Amino acid sequence: MAIPVLSSRSTHQDPFGGRQLDLLSPAYGSPHFPDEVPGAFGLSFSPALVRHLIHTHSRPGDTVLDCFLGGGTTVYEALMMGRQAVGVDCNERYVEEVRSRLLSGVGPSLYTADARSLPSLLEPESVDLVITQPPYGNTHPFSRHLSDDLSRLASREFLLAIEEVADSLWQVLKPGGLCALQIGDIKDRGRMMPLGFQFVHRFLSRGFSVKVMYDHRTPLSPLPLTLHPHEYLILFQKKESDKKQKTTKSARWIS
Repeated sequence: MAIPVLSSRSTHQDPFGGRQLDLLSPAYGSPHFPDEVPGAFGLSFSPALVRHLIHTHSRPGDTVLDCFLGGGTTVYEALMMGRQAVGVDCNERYVEEVRSRLLSGVGPSLYTADARSLPSLLEPESVDLVITQPPYGNTHPFSRHLSDDLSRLASREFLLAIEEVADSLWQVLKPGGLCALQIGDIKDRGRMMPLGFQFVHRFLSRGFSVKVMYDHRTPLSPLPLTLHPHEYLILFQKKESDKKQKTTKSARWIS
């Protein structure tokens, strides 16, 4: 049974009726389509997908983190499913909007901060599950002047920043913890940029492994929705440290 966490004035729903922004479409020429709801968070998660991930990969009482808070879908769903919720976004407007929708007394940990600074906000190895959707490069800028907004960075700087985010997530995730990340390929100067595989490369370089990777071609997908072409749901896992692995191997050899 879902726990009520949203205020009566909240309108927590998918403003696009299930539609996604197609960032590879030839018609995509600006960050906002004419029919986009003013002020809406354009790349928001499907609540059904977030619920599925929380149900499948966490337990009641676990800590669920979204380091790109945006519209707050992950935080809302985590609270309603009895999890501890942590949300981080560099844009104070998003953070305060999420906070305003919650019932009085419902207290997720919300921070206006850079996703690269998680170790300064959270205890080491304190997060059980991460569910997030990073910016799609600079195809959909979420601010005009925020220096910490990754969506304002050029491609090379953006990918270097994502490496820092991966390192930040590694430090706060528990060993064996998962990071579920939704991302899609984009157009960069008229050519397709395989952003999904760039994320895989960057996260692997920081010690994560890929537990599973879904796309629209995945047969018998357990997901509650169908991903679009060039869209990916990647589950990264924090592996045990080399030190722990070596200790385990040594103990087995001694025994």
